[in-house]
Amino acid sequence: MNRTTKKIPNIDALKIIEESIKAGTTVQLTVRGNSMSPLLMDGVDVVRLRPFIPAELKPGIIILFRYKERFVLHRIIHISFSGSQQNSEAIITTKGDAMTKTETITFTDVIAVADVPEHSYFNKIYRQLGFLFYKVRGYLIRSLTIK
Repeated sequence: MNRTTKKIPNIDALKIIEESIKAGTTVQLTVRGNSMSPLLMDGVDVVRLRPFIPAELKPGIIILFRYKERFVLHRIIHISFSGSQQNSEAIITTKGDAMTKTETITFTDVIAVADVPEHSYFNKIYRQLGFLFYKVRGYLIRSLTIK
């Protein structure tokens, strides 16, 4: 049996994923990018994205959200409320574990909560060493090319 593969742009695939999650379906997604390294590795780890209720969102939780016309998978680092208690809007600050910059979003930007794979102690050490090597390598390349 011949199988043909059809590639669709990430933005289209993520919109389909968003619709599925809104319909109550849990979706598995292979991680792309290194912003959550060493916890989540590009092309290696698979996260389970599931619908959420706003009350379960708290610092430490990893979420999929819309940000500047992109879809991002980062960790919540802070939640604050603006306005009065009865009519308050939640402001969520997120950040990738490997990033220095943060993003500010609201509950309406959140698409799903991500359940991440468990790693053994040795796997965590291996990932941290690999990530450290990646950072040092990048620093050395930048240092050598600037001169």
